[in-house]
This record gives sequence, C-alpha cells and structure tokens, in this order.
Amino acid sequence: MKRTMTLLISALLVMFLLFPANTSAKTPDIPGAALGFSAEEILIKFKPGTGPADIAETHRQLGGRVKKNIPEIGVQVVTIPAGKAIEKAKAYAANGKVLFAEPNYLAQAVIYPDDPWFSYQWGLQKIEAPAAWDLTQGSDTIKIAILDTGVDINHPDLSNKIVANQNFTTSTTANDVFGHGTHVAGIAAADTDNSIGVSGVGSTSSIINVKVLGDNGSGYYSWVAQGIIWAADNGASIINMSLGGASASSTLESAINYAWSKGLVVVAAAGNSGSSLPSYPAYYSKVIAVAATDSNDKLTSWSNYGNWVDVAAPGSSIYSTLKNNSYGYKSGTSMATPFVSGLASLVFTVVSDTNGNKMLNDEVRAQIEANCDYIGISGIGSGRINAYKSVSNLSSPAPVPLTGTINGMVTDISDGLPINAATVRAGTRSASTNANGEYNITGVPQGSYSVTASAAGYSNASQLVQVAAEQTTKADFSLTKTETAPPSPPKPMWVDNILFKVTGNILRFDIKVDDENGAVAGAHVKVELVRDGNQLWDLSRTTDSSGVAYFRVEKAPAGNYVATVTGLSANGYEWDKTSGVISASYTLGTDSKPGKKR
Repeated sequence: MKRTMTLLISALLVMFLLFPANTSAKTPDIPGAALGFSAEEILIKFKPGTGPADIAETHRQLGGRVKKNIPEIGVQVVTIPAGKAIEKAKAYAANGKVLFAEPNYLAQAVIYPDDPWFSYQWGLQKIEAPAAWDLTQGSDTIKIAILDTGVDINHPDLSNKIVANQNFTTSTTANDVFGHGTHVAGIAAADTDNSIGVSGVGSTSSIINVKVLGDNGSGYYSWVAQGIIWAADNGASIINMSLGGASASSTLESAINYAWSKGLVVVAAAGNSGSSLPSYPAYYSKVIAVAATDSNDKLTSWSNYGNWVDVAAPGSSIYSTLKNNSYGYKSGTSMATPFVSGLASLVFTVVSDTNGNKMLNDEVRAQIEANCDYIGISGIGSGRINAYKSVSNLSSPAPVPLTGTINGMVTDISDGLPINAATVRAGTRSASTNANGEYNITGVPQGSYSVTASAAGYSNASQLVQVAAEQTTKADFSLTKTETAPPSPPKPMWVDNILFKVTGNILRFDIKVDDENGAVAGAHVKVELVRDGNQLWDLSRTTDSSGVAYFRVEKAPAGNYVATVTGLSANGYEWDKTSGVISASYTLGTDSKPGKKR
C-alpha cells in the first residue's frame, strides 16, 4: 500500500493553546490523549532567553532527561519515567520557564490507494474504508464467495483475486455473461492499490466465483442452495448474495443454516421494491439483510426496509468493475450488499472468539452491526455501516441473539381449506401465508410468545408458542369466519330525461339520472347512438354532481339521431327501467334549433 504520513497538527495546536507556561497551581487536562503517544517521552520548548543552567535545573527538579534537540524550532525530546507522560507534561507546562509541553504523540499512516478511479467511489469514503485499511487490509486467506451471475474471470481488477470458479447453472461458462456479478465482485474485493481501476472494500481478500444465476440474470433456488453449500465446503468465509426472491423456501433456509453452522457470514440484498415485504434469502435470521443508501445518507426510494433489515450501505450510483474489462455505475441493494461482505472480510482479521464456540462469524456480524452510524433511517435495524469503527472498536460486542423459527398453516375451520394472505405475528416478527396457507417466521429470539393469526373476514386465533434457539416450532391455526350483516338492498335509480342540444356544428345530448331524492352522482351510463338506422358508437360516461352525463358529436351531419341507454350502474343502486326514459330521438336539419326535443 502507498502510505502518506500525516501529522496530527490539529491536536498539536490544541496542546499549544492549553499548555502555556503559567505559575498557577491549576493545570488543564490534556485533550487528545486517546490519540496515542509515547509512554516514555514528552516534547518541551523553553521560553526565549532561558539559559542552559535554568534549563538543566528544571529538568533536574522535574525528573526529565534530554534525549534529543530539534534546534531549528527549539524543541527538546525529553525522556521521563515510563507511564508518566501526562503527569510530567502537566508539570513542565506549569513551570514558568516553559513555553509549552506536550506528549510525544503518534502519527499514523493514512492509506490512499493509487487506483485511478478511487475518487469516483464515494461509498468507500462514506463508510471510512481508507481509515479502516490503516488498521487492517484483510487477508488473502479470507475468501468472499460471490453467488451471482458469474464474475469476469479475465478482468484486470479481479483476475488476480479469483481463487476458484464453480457453475451451478445451465450456462456453459462460469464467466459473467449477464453483467451483474462482476460489478458486485469489484465492490467487495477489487484488486486494490494496483494502479488499475477501482478499489474493493476487502482490500486484499480473495474472491470465489460461484455462478448460481443464469445468463439471463435469474436462477432456481436449488442452484442458489447448492452454491451456498459448495462455498461453505470449499473455504469461503463470507457468502455474498446480491439476489432475492419473493417466496420463502425451507431448502434455501436450510442451506443458509448449514453455512452459518460452519462459521460463514452470509450477506444478502434486502430487495428493490421500495416496501417492507420480505425478500429471500435476506429475510432469514442467519443472514445480514442489507438496504441501500445514497450519497446523502438517505434511504433510496427503491430500497426495501423493515424490522427484518439489519444494516444499510451505499447502493446508489456505485462505480465498480463491469464485464469485458470495463467500469461503470450501477444502483441497487445488490450494490450495497458487497460493501458489507467486503467489510466482513476485514473484520474477520481483527476479532477473536469471545464465546468459545470456535467460530468467528457471530463476532464478525455483531461487530459490524454494533458499530454502524445512526443516520436517522427508521426501519433499518442498526444503521449505515462504518468500516473504521467496525475494525477499531473491539470491545467484545455482544454476539447475535439466539433465534428460532415458527412455521405452520392457517386454514378455514369450516372446510379445512387454506387461507391465503393471512397474517401470523410473534412479537415484532410476522409473516403472511401463501396460496397453500403456509407461513414461516424466522429470526424470532428464543422465549415464549403469544402467536396470533388473523385474516380478513375471520376472527383472530392465538396460541402460546415456545421458541428455542436454532429450532423450528410448528403452530397451525384454524380460523372461524365472522358473521357479517346482510348488505342493504340497492336503491332504485332511473334516467329522468335525455336532452338534445345543438351548438354550431356540435350535437350534444345530456342524460340526467335521478333517484327518489334527486340527482345521482357517479352513475355509470352506457349509451348507443344511431343515425338514420346506422350505429355511430357505443360508449359510456359518468354522471357529475348534478346527476348529468354529457355526450357530444363533433361536426354532426344532418339526419335522424336516436340515443338509447343500454346500461346504468352505481354503487348501492339498481336500474329501474320502469321509470323515466330509456331512449330519445332528434332530427338534425338545416332548420334545427338548439334545445329542440323529440
């Protein structure tokens, strides 16, 4: 990595202001001590005109020994007893002969890769990736499995990172024909600081190319499940799935649980429907579900959200690798997901096994979720990821809560048939039934729950359910239809009149609809118009607030016109054909007068 050393100038300036020489017994605290400094050295500058004897006497009194002089600026590097840097800096600063005293702070290398398009990658700046790279650049032993449409295996920014290729689709190649997986792989782990293209979040991490989506961008759940299992069995540490479907699947969830049990972190896109509807596999409890934010730290309009979504990451206008050795922008939760996968590859290198289960995936996930930036987005569990915090705040975050699953069926108690679109709720988690009446609630923390099933037209039903970690509890419901009052009988309405009018060369006729109380607004009137025995048109209009529907014939030729109402409908009404009129005629000639009625 290229490294540029930067002095912590702002911290030094603060020290200059807060550590002037004074004779007061009160000395200020030193801010910025947490930045890091030598435990055995401080920096001192005496006031102009202070003689060598006075300087030597001050050092004798305060226990310092000059190690080095910086004569150009009159600063001395002074050795003090180990662990006394703060105490001695305060003591020297309080001496009337001293201009300032301060700890010998540590400067850190700031990594800025030489990839030419790094400046286009706003997402890396937003999550503080460069600061994280100062602490860890990952490891090539940490492998990110990209389960997608394949990866361009010849791309100059990816080819050196790909350590394995596997194809579970009907395509004849593991290469990326569709053009999605290559972009995803570059975000997660493009070859960084290689003077080519872009940088990847997982700077030195490796890529496993697992093709589970075909050359048209779609794939069966069986392909995805096989890809998950293969990645878990072939050295992957992280599985990235920038994909999703609307249907729950026990097969898919079983494969994810298998990968988690082998110590993998699984990350998936929350979906791009702009709703809180679940997307699978992101919805499952062993998966980090990722929403997408823009450069202003706002949730994008198309990103999914909800209490099942765990974190957010940059996903709008993301610059990364494209197939055929090119680069470009894409947007979606597909783009947000590899930011999290790349970060996971960094976190793997800094965490330790805090719960003794001999795996790190629970610590990695907890570390990422515990160190997100809160950006005011409701419906996202932890906030937007922060790479620097995730690799630096290693205070043993709590492991991910142990959770289980509740599933079952909801049926009609009278006939045993399944009820579609019923809602089953356990605490803050819920799921809807499919056409077979089946539901599946994942990620339910272990404990007791009053689980309730509800559906339109049915009474609710509840039962007490005990959820155990890593276990599935079955809970079936039979719902009773609610008694509903019979609908009110429809009120009669009729066509009160059909009035022809002539204005210039326009023939107009108005149809008035009434009931016993007067005008009927919103009635749907269908009319057939005939001239000299030939049908002109058959169309409809809706009555306005005065109960009138307006019809007109442009450039109407002379002839005998007959308007016949063929349909009349309105909510809560029925057409009374025995009242009013059904048709009316009008003869249009050269001597016709407006308002003439036949």
